[in-house]
Amino acid sequence: MNTININELKIQYDDTITDINRIAKIIELNQLLFADYKNTTIYLTNKKDYHQENTINVSAFDEFFDNRLKTFLNDKDFASSLEIPDLLPALYIQLLIRQQQEREMTLVPLNENITEDTLWFLISCKYFDKEKDFDELSHFLKYRDNKETIFHWLKETQRFKTYNYLLEIASNFLKEYDFSFYNNIDKIVSKMTEKNLDYIISRPKSSFPMETLSASKLETLFLGFLEEIKAPKEWKKIYTTLKAENRIIYEEEEGNINNSKVFVDEDGIRKIKVSNDGTINTFINLVHEFTHYISYQKGIPLFSIIEFPPIYYERVAALYLINIGYDENIINEVVRDRNEGNLDIYKNLIEFFIDICRFNNKGPIKMEDKVNLLRKTTEAVQQARSILEECFKENGKPLTELDFPVVQKETYEETVAKKCDTYISGIVQYGLLVINGYQYLIDSYLADSLLEKEDSNIPEKMIFITENLINFNIENATKYLGIEKAFEKKQKKKVHN
Repeated sequence: MNTININELKIQYDDTITDINRIAKIIELNQLLFADYKNTTIYLTNKKDYHQENTINVSAFDEFFDNRLKTFLNDKDFASSLEIPDLLPALYIQLLIRQQQEREMTLVPLNENITEDTLWFLISCKYFDKEKDFDELSHFLKYRDNKETIFHWLKETQRFKTYNYLLEIASNFLKEYDFSFYNNIDKIVSKMTEKNLDYIISRPKSSFPMETLSASKLETLFLGFLEEIKAPKEWKKIYTTLKAENRIIYEEEEGNINNSKVFVDEDGIRKIKVSNDGTINTFINLVHEFTHYISYQKGIPLFSIIEFPPIYYERVAALYLINIGYDENIINEVVRDRNEGNLDIYKNLIEFFIDICRFNNKGPIKMEDKVNLLRKTTEAVQQARSILEECFKENGKPLTELDFPVVQKETYEETVAKKCDTYISGIVQYGLLVINGYQYLIDSYLADSLLEKEDSNIPEKMIFITENLINFNIENATKYLGIEKAFEKKQKKKVHN
């Protein structure tokens, strides 16, 4: 008699069993089916009518497997679990997480209570008809040799159910943790679209080289900036302490990638990292991150407003440079860099936030809804492009100066499906960090709105907001600053004949 153990299941078999490796693999792949036999012994033999005491005697394993599967499928509780509305989207997400984990590309925690084999067991029970396709189901569960076909079916049939499932999660997250943004999301999305379309049409085609900056000059500029904005004395003390304790880390910038941030180091101490390219940009980065440091003193603010003071002060810092004699192109460059970054964020996030708006207002998103929207949008863009082309020709300008999307080569359905898959994959990889970036769009607009306002009390109010950002959201911040109408649509002026 021979014995093998598969987890908590003990298998004994005699010399008549010549395919024990096949059987062991089948049992290993289908532990859900054999869960009731844990801590018991299954005796395998091809000898009919042979019985061994205190064991489950199996003389025809494949028949035993099929009977066990039928019992499972006919169980009312199991059948009921297969009818849970969001079962397949949830299983699909778990499969995607596992795929990402294999490539070490996901920050999303895996549900450890469900194994990959159990995932495929449940999915296959939904894919195959238990009455018409029982033999095919049994074969798949034994050998798992058709995963690609089933995965493709799952992807194609569950794409929008999964997308809506994730939209609901994102919507509920925003509602719970940033209700001010959630409550104004439709107005904010509309304003961000307007802002970025204006920028696409008017964006500059060339950049201005920034002036170099020594370490000593950087500090002189920064301390002068604090004086200029009438910062509290405590801010200068904080800067001096950070510098003395080596908690401001200047890191050489590589590949034009700005890695500046406020972070908690391994020693548990909050520090500032500033990307240093040896130019005025380093000064702007320092202003931005130092403002973050100040606003974190009383706690981490709401996500949607967390970038407001830093972006406001980086704009003010650029104006300060001009006031003390630096080239006026500097402020244009600072604004251009921020707008370029915002445009990239906008392109990546706008459809997702539009879908959240639609989901909140009208319920689940459908393929035909997104296809119709894409068709209308594309037609409008191409119409606008045609009008601008005529204007450019009349003014003798080259058409290469136009920066509009080219005509797509895919069908609308293919484009919509691909975009949907991209968002699903992004959420699976990064969780709700996938929406990271929307705060830059909102807060850039708030900063611009504030700088356009003439009010001598704004500098003092912004210092108060920066130090107490933990207590502010979009609504009470804009009201406090007198820009509560920032996200309202501008009324078109009537033309009187």
